[in-house]
Amino acid sequence: MDNAALPEYPGTRGLNFWEADSALRSVAQKRLTPQGVARAAEFGAFVGGPFDALIDIAHKAENLPKLIDATVRYCPEQIEARRHLARAIYGTPLSLTERLTRTVLSNYCGEGGITCPLAMTEGLIGLLEKRGTAAQKSEFIPLLRSDDAEWALTGGQHVTERQGGSNVAANETMAAPNADGTWSLTGLKWFCSNPGELWVATAKVANTGIVALFLVRRKLPNGKLNGHRILRLKPIGGTRGKATVEVEYQGARAEMIGKPREGLVLLVNEILSVSRLHVAAGALGFAGRAVLEARTFTQWRTAYGKPLTAIASVAARLASMEGVHKGMLTAFYRGLDALEAGDADAEAIVPLLKTEISRRGTALVREAQLLIGGHGILDDFSPLNRLADDGLINEIWEGTHPVLAGHAAKSLRRPRVLASFLSRVSKSADPKALARFSSLIEESRTWSEDDRSLRAEELTAQAYLLLSA
Repeated sequence: MDNAALPEYPGTRGLNFWEADSALRSVAQKRLTPQGVARAAEFGAFVGGPFDALIDIAHKAENLPKLIDATVRYCPEQIEARRHLARAIYGTPLSLTERLTRTVLSNYCGEGGITCPLAMTEGLIGLLEKRGTAAQKSEFIPLLRSDDAEWALTGGQHVTERQGGSNVAANETMAAPNADGTWSLTGLKWFCSNPGELWVATAKVANTGIVALFLVRRKLPNGKLNGHRILRLKPIGGTRGKATVEVEYQGARAEMIGKPREGLVLLVNEILSVSRLHVAAGALGFAGRAVLEARTFTQWRTAYGKPLTAIASVAARLASMEGVHKGMLTAFYRGLDALEAGDADAEAIVPLLKTEISRRGTALVREAQLLIGGHGILDDFSPLNRLADDGLINEIWEGTHPVLAGHAAKSLRRPRVLASFLSRVSKSADPKALARFSSLIEESRTWSEDDRSLRAEELTAQAYLLLSA
């Protein structure tokens, strides 16, 4: 059955997502200024209307990114969506919480080919602001913050190599010094997201095992392609609105960021940590749209002479989904509180949110599809199929669950981090759950390395439940 057979179904397209999602409003608005709340409402209307329509058109098969003459080409709707989001994020000074609220709302349309680029561009801006040279800051930051058709959300990451994956230290791309202080990169990058005008890349300094971080521009000052070749578009199963490619460096000119031995630290602290926070925001958007779609459909659809919401099992399933979503929101915004305040537990909360929220976001999209039934897997009925594909990719980005759970658990064993975290959750947490978690942390100090690896997800799951209480 298609949309033509169900003309009366209202769907969720055209809704003001801020106004439609009472759970998001209840958690977020207490952290926003009155002006911020008004801006969120205005942005929610835009995202649910014109923005959603642009994303929908950009994801039709004929409009997906294409590789033409060694250059990625996007359809006009994708370019316009990027420009709109760049204006929304960078056009007005925003607090971290308001900026991430807009990011969450943007993801009600799925990743859309834009929110991954937004995450990487934001990470690149932060890196340059903290560690860029005066020349890099003056040239690139205005461009990265602009809504120029070529530069909007253009930041990329060229880190992953076939033999390395999360083990960046195994990278084989080499960096040789040039006489003018720049570097020449040679090697193959296997998974390069958002190959735009400027990106960060990792490479080993020649004749050493040191992995440094580099800034690479697509074109040289004379307008020629900068010593690299896009080999192919990756046929990934989701997030298809933005290109992911394989790139071969053939003496690409690059500028080192920071000192050689700082490469991996800068990558994690300034680039990946931002992307991990955006992964959690993305999952929240997917989950919010899925719950909204499930509620809208079950209120409209009738069976046995009554709305689906009047059936006890359906009502219970909806309530469960909404409870999970509210917990995700609570944990996420408490994490933003920690980041805004510069509290010690932020270093544990970011990887924890990435794993726990992205896992739940994907599950809620699937729950919505199951609840809606056959209509939930029709591409022309709702965006749920695309959100399901995007959700799985979102979970994989920026580190697997066991790896990031290990990072979070290691941080939580640090006394100052643990004290900050316990202070944050102690007033709202169930005392018995808090005692179990504290006991598990102490026990984990005696675990072998294998046990720490095997049980890291158990530990972070308990921490998440405290944070989301």
